[in-house]
Amino acid sequence: MKKKYLVTLAVAGVLALSACNNDNSEAVVETKAGNITQDEFYQALKDRYGQSTLQELVYQKVLADKYKVTDEEVDEYLTTFLQSNYGEYYEMALEQLKNDEKQMALFKDLAEVQLLQEKAAKDEIKVTDEDLQDQYNIETKTVSARHILVADEKTANEVLEKLNNGEDFAALAKEYSTDTATAENGGDLGELDPSQLVREFTVAAFKLKENEISQPVQSSYGYHIIQATKVTEKDDVKSFDDMKTELEDKVKTAKMDQATIDAALNKAVEDAKVKVKDKDLEDTFKTTEQAEG
Repeated sequence: MKKKYLVTLAVAGVLALSACNNDNSEAVVETKAGNITQDEFYQALKDRYGQSTLQELVYQKVLADKYKVTDEEVDEYLTTFLQSNYGEYYEMALEQLKNDEKQMALFKDLAEVQLLQEKAAKDEIKVTDEDLQDQYNIETKTVSARHILVADEKTANEVLEKLNNGEDFAALAKEYSTDTATAENGGDLGELDPSQLVREFTVAAFKLKENEISQPVQSSYGYHIIQATKVTEKDDVKSFDDMKTELEDKVKTAKMDQATIDAALNKAVEDAKVKVKDKDLEDTFKTTEQAEG
């Protein structure tokens, strides 16, 4: 949830009110230097925020026609958002929202838009049997680990060779690792939280046996060499088949990125045959290739 979406939703309301007003020459501000009319105000908002506002409104319209978001999903989304952003002040933030109906309505509208976009994106993500098994590994155990992060594969292989020859992991982490947050501590990450890690790292780490060292694992940060320092199987774990639906949803969530969301939104707009009638905004949904053509 981002501040710009709150601005977008607020602007959408202003634009709608301005468009419905028959007398756009009426002043919204009076000064000795001259007045600012509703028409001038509307046009300024349209020029600055028109495209982004139109995009959000259209996305919400076309996606809501295909996907459904429940009140429970919206409430859960808001709870997660407030807890992650306000921490111990969560209850205070929630109470303030409850006391401000307009702000609460904005947040709920935003939550619905975000959830609709996520549902559309998940429809475009393919999940393999291997993905499901990887996720089951993640769900059924806890892993503590340490790692050495380097910039390139050549260096990663050099470090791995030294480890295989018996050199100390912690010492090599201090010497080689570019992860400044953990290098001085021997690369120690403690117990891993999959929600805070890139997918490639998580999958590799949870496949390791206790004290096992991985091959170099590439991620957007570079190349990791991971050692599982403690592996504990969880108690009372559901069977793979019983968890399959949950596993699939978690894999899709983990794989979802902005590129996937953008592709899903573009597809939804194309399928809905959206036509912008306002000449000032007619290029809003054109791709780069279409604009250049």
